[in-house]
Amino acid sequence: MWDRPAFKETGRANFKASYWPFVAVSVLLTLLTGQLLSLNVKDELTQLIQLCQDYGCTSSEVFYLTQSALHLLIPLTGYFTVLGFALKLLVTNPYEVGASRFFLENTTFHTAPFSRVAVGFTGNYGNVVLTQFLRNLYTFLWSLLFVIPGIVRGYGYFAVPYILSENPNLDHRRVLDLSRQMTMGYKWELFVTDLSFLGWNILSAITLGIVGVFYVNPYYYATRAEIYRFLRAKAMEQGITSAGELPGMGSL
Repeated sequence: MWDRPAFKETGRANFKASYWPFVAVSVLLTLLTGQLLSLNVKDELTQLIQLCQDYGCTSSEVFYLTQSALHLLIPLTGYFTVLGFALKLLVTNPYEVGASRFFLENTTFHTAPFSRVAVGFTGNYGNVVLTQFLRNLYTFLWSLLFVIPGIVRGYGYFAVPYILSENPNLDHRRVLDLSRQMTMGYKWELFVTDLSFLGWNILSAITLGIVGVFYVNPYYYATRAEIYRFLRAKAMEQGITSAGELPGMGSL
């Protein structure tokens, strides 16, 4: 039975048992899945130029330096976009798989080595990249039908990085289909679980991300790992998958 408080309680205990490794892996995952700073820099420079124009300081040295920086940045924006896509495809997505493996292996009884984050790069890298790319692509295409279908499909692919962390050799079509089967009937619960962290996220924002780095993000990732354990166990019970497909944590 779905038990959100139990998932969160166990997840919190697991992450506290391996506190600093959990924080380190979580920080890197959060950074890699964030927005490119270059695009924000462009917005900030544009706003600064507008302020100078509004307040009549266009003859100042700051205005000319800012304008020059913006002119240099604009031609590079396209390159930054391509670079961001390549980074997500080739680094962020495989790292997410490795981080998922790390989170799954860490329990109150066992501390996984940091090297587990490399699983996404060392275990059939090509299949991991392809599967994660298709996951993102299909979610994006569904979001074009309005926001809600994209969100629903995103939750349907919740288990993809965890499945790949267990078996990076599993065919990409099977990984995506298996994730949809595992999350069938649980998408609303997944959404509510994410919503239950809203207060923590607000507190993190108030503290300029400090609470997020040292508590909220690791807590969140550990909770999601517990949810996957539950979904995996249910799938095994229902015959949706088997130990041949999902061999467990001792497989790599």
